Amino acid sequence: MGRVTARPAFLDKAELPEILLKTDRLQVLPFEEADFPLLLDLHSDPEVNRYHSPGPMPMAPEEVRERLNNYVQSHRQLGISKWKLETLDGEFVGRAGFSWQKDPAGFELGYSLKKAAWGRGYATEIATALVRWFFRETDQDHLLAYAISEHSASLRVMEKAGLRYWLEMEKHGCPCTFYRVDRSEFDEFLDQKQL
Repeated sequence: MGRVTARPAFLDKAELPEILLKTDRLQVLPFEEADFPLLLDLHSDPEVNRYHSPGPMPMAPEEVRERLNNYVQSHRQLGISKWKLETLDGEFVGRAGFSWQKDPAGFELGYSLKKAAWGRGYATEIATALVRWFFRETDQDHLLAYAISEHSASLRVMEKAGLRYWLEMEKHGCPCTFYRVDRSEFDEFLDQKQL
């Protein structure tokens, strides 16, 4: 399926790290089965779901449970997944990470934040850190991200994180805008940010 061919370096250690990534304000941790209430709360807000499946309505608990199980299993098997996103003091603010897409093929960067966390720059902060993590910890040559085409805030986050417009495509019955970054393009992006 084109998964991570070289497992992330931390998987070769005896134990998986509790905290996978830290930024100035945020940290990323693997989800656990006990995190079901957090994920259910996130996806019970119709505004949070507005640009996600199932649309502007609460997500069914069964779908939340299935997603959580997939996140936990993917992390344990591959070391790459959608992960729990918290502030450094442990406040749950959403989820962020990666999932495999078949069409178009590749890992997709995704994030979903609680409404109370909107407007603070968290999405850009974690998206940029995750893109760096992805190219440092995997041997994949490209990364994708997409959003419903009218979701201009998410499209701006992708651009700020170093991804570039790629194509328009229908996904889950909705018109979506795809962004993509190749490893070499991201290296150039980082060089330009340091100038």
